[in-house]
Amino acid sequence: MTQAPLMIQRSCRIPVPLADCFALYMSLRANEYIHSDAVIAPITKIEMIQGKSFNEVGDIQRITFKGGAVIDEELLAVVPNRQFVYRGVGFNQPMLSWLDHAKGSFEFEKDGDDATLVTWRYLFYLKPGLATALKRIGFKAVMVDLIWNRMMTKTLVNLTQIITLRTMHSGKKSV
Repeated sequence: MTQAPLMIQRSCRIPVPLADCFALYMSLRANEYIHSDAVIAPITKIEMIQGKSFNEVGDIQRITFKGGAVIDEELLAVVPNRQFVYRGVGFNQPMLSWLDHAKGSFEFEKDGDDATLVTWRYLFYLKPGLATALKRIGFKAVMVDLIWNRMMTKTLVNLTQIITLRTMHSGKKSV
């Protein structure tokens, strides 16, 4: 029996118009804004497995973290000024090895004339098998509610600062 995925989402308001915000997001690499700390290892390497820039549907990038953890991400959809959707596989950390795959999306909505609401959503699909219900409870408590919640919240703060500062430095209008 397939279980519903575990979901987490966080949003932030970036004081940059929608088109500029989306364009700047698309120009960033994950290691420029993903939060790391004593619990969340920093990204040490991003390599393209398929494609050139992780901006086209079908592109695949491999992200390696300090300590050797790896995730392969495939870009599933890009809707200009609206959405960026990707799928992660190959998680090799102990608790993340319970995942079959994950699906992430960044969604962009106009928020007034000069701002953008960015929502980052992540769906975790656990592998079926023995003790799935127990693994689901543990995974949600540790990975989703504790670690991923912290990482997403801090990452969106980073993303807000980076996009806002780059907009200001480019001479474009930001609130």
